[in-house]
Amino acid sequence: MTDQQQHHDEYTPEILAVLQLLWGDGFLSPGGEAHLDEIVKGLDLRDRLVLDIGCALGGFDVLLAKKFGARVIGLDVEAPLIEHAKHRVTEAGLADRVDLRHCDPGPLPLPDAEFDVVFGKDSWIHIEDKRGFFAEVYRVLKPGGILAAGDWLRSDRPYNDDMYYFFELEGLTYHMDTLDSYGHILTETGFVDVQLTDIHDEYRAMAHDEYQKLQTSLAGPLTEMVGQEWQTHFVENWRAIVVVLDNGDLRPGRLRARKPG
Repeated sequence: MTDQQQHHDEYTPEILAVLQLLWGDGFLSPGGEAHLDEIVKGLDLRDRLVLDIGCALGGFDVLLAKKFGARVIGLDVEAPLIEHAKHRVTEAGLADRVDLRHCDPGPLPLPDAEFDVVFGKDSWIHIEDKRGFFAEVYRVLKPGGILAAGDWLRSDRPYNDDMYYFFELEGLTYHMDTLDSYGHILTETGFVDVQLTDIHDEYRAMAHDEYQKLQTSLAGPLTEMVGQEWQTHFVENWRAIVVVLDNGDLRPGRLRARKPG
């Protein structure tokens, strides 16, 4: 969201179907409410203004408002996702607390020092210019504001054939970085109290369970939703995810940092 560029929507109806079947209505990343609780643990969000960058279908935004009492502005570059998310927010009766907006890639269309918290859940993997992105996050946070996020990250080894095959099956544009690199960028940007947590083992166990379910209890429902060809594709997709998790090349993590002030 820092380098201005043309964006092409990538989250197809089939991808939306399988991700929500696995992770719950409104969620395009694993862990749902439990992972949100871990990301914002210890933060008082009541009536705080939270920016969700990469809000997708709005599942986390509804929880941030309903469970934690936050006021939320969410941004996403895929307009169809925002339309779905707005409907979800309206159905939850939270339109007065959650404002979801489509935006183009590039600088955040927001004023300086506006937000108490910047949140993200496994969506910053799509952003190529990490340094420019975190500079924008720093800019829009109030002095003393908090960055609290989870993201899909990589090991420090060069990509291998398993990773390239995983990318091919995913069909999404990934610009992966390491957790350590995120930490260096955050410090160089000016953030303090940087906390980095590798949750590779946690998601590895979850992914093995997801892979088994796609072949058993969820095979029928998924086939009804997207057809046999897509069901077969997603089973192979999750086999590839398990492989790159087992060899340690895919390493989800969490990050927390503070803007001084």
